[in-house]
Amino acid sequence: MKILGLSFGRKNRNSDILVKEALLGAKEAGAEIAFLNMMDKQIGHCTGCAACDRRREKGGPSRCIIKDDFPFVEDAILEADGIIVAAPVYVLGPIGQYKNLVDRMGPSHDRSQMERENAKRIAQGKTGEELLDPRLFKDRFLGMISVGGARTENWTSMGLPNMHLFSFSMQMNVVDHYNAYRMGDIVNPLFDDELLARMRQMGRSVAESIGTPRLEAEWKGDKPGICPLCHNDLLTIKTGTTVECPICGMEGTLSIEDGQIKATFTEEQIERSRQRQGGVDDHMDEIASFGPIVQAKLAESGHLLPEKMKRFDGIRELDKKDFVENMKQ
Repeated sequence: MKILGLSFGRKNRNSDILVKEALLGAKEAGAEIAFLNMMDKQIGHCTGCAACDRRREKGGPSRCIIKDDFPFVEDAILEADGIIVAAPVYVLGPIGQYKNLVDRMGPSHDRSQMERENAKRIAQGKTGEELLDPRLFKDRFLGMISVGGARTENWTSMGLPNMHLFSFSMQMNVVDHYNAYRMGDIVNPLFDDELLARMRQMGRSVAESIGTPRLEAEWKGDKPGICPLCHNDLLTIKTGTTVECPICGMEGTLSIEDGQIKATFTEEQIERSRQRQGGVDDHMDEIASFGPIVQAKLAESGHLLPEKMKRFDGIRELDKKDFVENMKQ
């Protein structure tokens, strides 16, 4: 069992230390551990070119064509059975490079798409290397650490919720998360034995979850949260008492019991969430339905687009060659 630590913070600073402490806990539980600091890794943003989709549809690998450090990081992720990731919060949510990784892991690693494509290839009689990388279908378990300097938790409120986006594409299961805010007071995690112990607990929790059927893994976090799947406390108010978990994408009913806010989600809604096969299958069907609509619309009206685009001719894009940096304060 292999557990990978990913830190998106500065080398040997808070995120690094918290991830490495969690890895020590995983090692105590019998895991083989590995670590990557992402600060010097070049992970460009997804350009939406759809080359990963086209390569897969032509019988090749589902792989991004952008030339940077992503293949190296991708391979480390695919090798892992569990992942512990920490990202600093600068403006309410995790650092931008984290979202770059999330986007690059998106369509090219979507488990629902991969399963459909593999089933198609098997039906065509393909075997071995003609099939998709078997590591794409591995059940993985995650521990997530949001790291913020603010003394007030609400200045890091979008850290953990946004970090959960990493789990969706490959249907990875988050079994523990922790908001390590108030680092400005703590100064360095090595000064806080209680925090270090909590990180080791996370590492053990991730390690001990490996081998469990994904949907049977227990939540190991400090509190259950409002949502029973992502265990965050974020809700979107819809109409009346209807609410939605914006992370998992399922509707529930809001109530107050014994003075406490509660959201109840039916089994049907849970099974149609982003954390379940039914939900991602629905999404794949939705995306597939766009093809005929796009083709028909373009066949009917596509010839009108060049003329319609002329309305923007007077809008000039700024040219960086015209920029002269003024270093004066």
